[in-house]
Formats: sequence, structure tokens, C-alpha cells
Amino acid sequence: MTIGEKIKSLRREKNLTQEQLAEYLDISSQAVSKWETGVSSPDIDMLPRLAIFFHTTIDNLLNYDRQRIDEEVDELVKKSVSIRKESEKAEAFYRDALKKYPNNEVLLNCLMMVIPDNRMDEKIEIGESLLNSTTDDEIKLDVLRILALTCHYNGDHSMAEHYLAKLPELYFLKTEIAAAIRTEESQLIEIEKTENICIWTLGAMLKLRENRESDLEEKLKMQNLLRTFLDLFCHDRIFHDRAERIAKNLWEKDATELY
Repeated sequence: MTIGEKIKSLRREKNLTQEQLAEYLDISSQAVSKWETGVSSPDIDMLPRLAIFFHTTIDNLLNYDRQRIDEEVDELVKKSVSIRKESEKAEAFYRDALKKYPNNEVLLNCLMMVIPDNRMDEKIEIGESLLNSTTDDEIKLDVLRILALTCHYNGDHSMAEHYLAKLPELYFLKTEIAAAIRTEESQLIEIEKTENICIWTLGAMLKLRENRESDLEEKLKMQNLLRTFLDLFCHDRIFHDRAERIAKNLWEKDATELY
């Protein structure tokens, strides 16, 4: 049900004409007609007045379309994956999407990812706003991750520690538990997710170890260990395609850019 259909339904429940609703809202009946036929939608400033008039909540008025909006945003995010390495292009994409879906938490989180780290104040502003508003734990944790790494990149180690302290300790992976309790195809999906996380994480830690080594001989040992680790999976029939993608990412990026 669109918001126009919702308004139409609520109006009919009150046995009102479009003209009567328009008179209360001090707008034209044509405007109400356009809402109800889907030609246009009420301005955001109009939503509280509609909610009061119909004795409902703004959430109820908007909930009509939440699933559709979530699906549309999900499709936009999938579409954007291929351009994320082009930060300017990706940033423009997300800002344009946010014009259509203002303050959408998923899009704001994506925007944070592609804003360059040297614009720390801007990332912190968006991140703090999300931390204060979101009830989505996945978004909250991702925001804390981004802010901790951004502050570290900019040399603000006290702020990096501030955000790090808000991240929970990891005792197990959700995908790991899901893989243990699910069956058939859904179990395989969770197994593969967990495998990807583990391969990536161990590879990234080996890369970070290599990065911190000052002794050239030890650095080469770590490089060889990382290469051996990645080759082990790249040559396996089951892991080949996924491991190839992970390996390419690990070799192309500096250790400080891995997250």
C-alpha cells in the first residue's frame, strides 16, 4: 500500500471527501487527489498534520511502504558495489540516492564507507548521527568500525580507542552458529559466509604482521607465509573463486587499507 492509498483508506474510514480533507489541511483538493493516485506524495512537513487528523502516527503513515523502500535501497546498494573503489563516483551515487531516500541509515552507512578518511570530521558527524538514531545493531557496529579506523588513519589515537571501546569482544560468529543449526541449502550459505570471513581475517592479520616487521628477512618470511596461505585455498576446487578474490584484494592493498 502506498502512502496515497493509505491516506485514501483513512479518509474513507472517516467518510470524508477529498475536498473536506483538503480544507482541513488548507491545500487544494487536486493535491489530495494527486496523493491518492500516486502522482505525488505529501511533503514531509505535512506528515504530522495528517497523523494528527487521522489520529495515527507518522510511522503508521510511512510504514505502508517500508518494505518496498528497503527493497529499493537494497537494489541500489547491490548496484553500487562495482563503483565503490571509485570514491568520488560512489559518493555522488549515494548522495543522489539520499535525495530520494533522505536519512536512510543503510545509504548513510554506505556513504561513510566511501568518504575519504582525510575528511574525518564529516565522517564523524554522519557516524555520530547514525549512532544516536539507529536501532540496527549491524549498522551501529559497522559505524564504530569505520570511525575507529578513520580516527586511527588521521592520527587521533584517543578517539580511535574511544570508538574501539564501544565495539563488543568477539567470542563467536553469528554465521558460525547459523552454520551449525541450519540445514540443507541455508546451511551451505552460512558455511560459505563463515569460510570467507575466516580466510579474509587470517589473511589480513598476516598482512598486518608483515607490515609491522622492520627486519627485511622477517618481512619476506611473512610475505611467503601469506602467499602460501592464500595459494592453499586458491588451488582448492571448493575455495578457488572466493579465495582468488580475497587474495587479489590482500595483495593489491596496503595493510592499513584492509578494513
